[in-house]
Amino acid sequence: MDLEAIRAELHRAVDQIIDSHAGRSGGGLLRASVSDPVSVTAQEETEEWTYRWPGSGIESFHRTRWYEAAGEQGKQRVRVAWARRAAWGRDDRLRAIVFHQQGGVDSTTYYPWTEFVETDDGRYAAIIPKPGRPRAQLRDGDPLPDRFGDRVVARSDALFDSITEGSSLRFVVGEADEAEMVRHGYWVATLRNRF
Repeated sequence: MDLEAIRAELHRAVDQIIDSHAGRSGGGLLRASVSDPVSVTAQEETEEWTYRWPGSGIESFHRTRWYEAAGEQGKQRVRVAWARRAAWGRDDRLRAIVFHQQGGVDSTTYYPWTEFVETDDGRYAAIIPKPGRPRAQLRDGDPLPDRFGDRVVARSDALFDSITEGSSLRFVVGEADEAEMVRHGYWVATLRNRF
């Protein structure tokens, strides 16, 4: 039994019910359900971990969990790492970064696929790249890729009070939705040719 997958499905269902009763306001756009071709399997959880960012310092992560993500690009070993950093008016905003471990299981080479930042209401949001221009961000009014069918998508200015004019769209999940974070990271890495 994959408890992480069950947890993620329950969170999506709850978000869908809340949005339908709230008239889909408050920054949640929902569409028809679309299955995701990336399967995610939770592996061991670890405690503290550090990562040296290219050209800058070392960041400490207070907890991490390993995952195996399998899709069109094959099986990949992925680590979701949690840290706190200053952002959008807060000194201690929690964030989860999805790192791909490049090479074998003993490799110390990692590449960050995506980052989910804590929103003002306690959810977590990641940038959605434009499929045709994966270095650019998807904006309100752009066509939403099919993979976001039943997922919650919101404007940045609806998620962070300190952003007054933020038309970029973000994919929104709960803190326990690490498997969904990994799926998003896999999709972003596919768009950006990171395999």
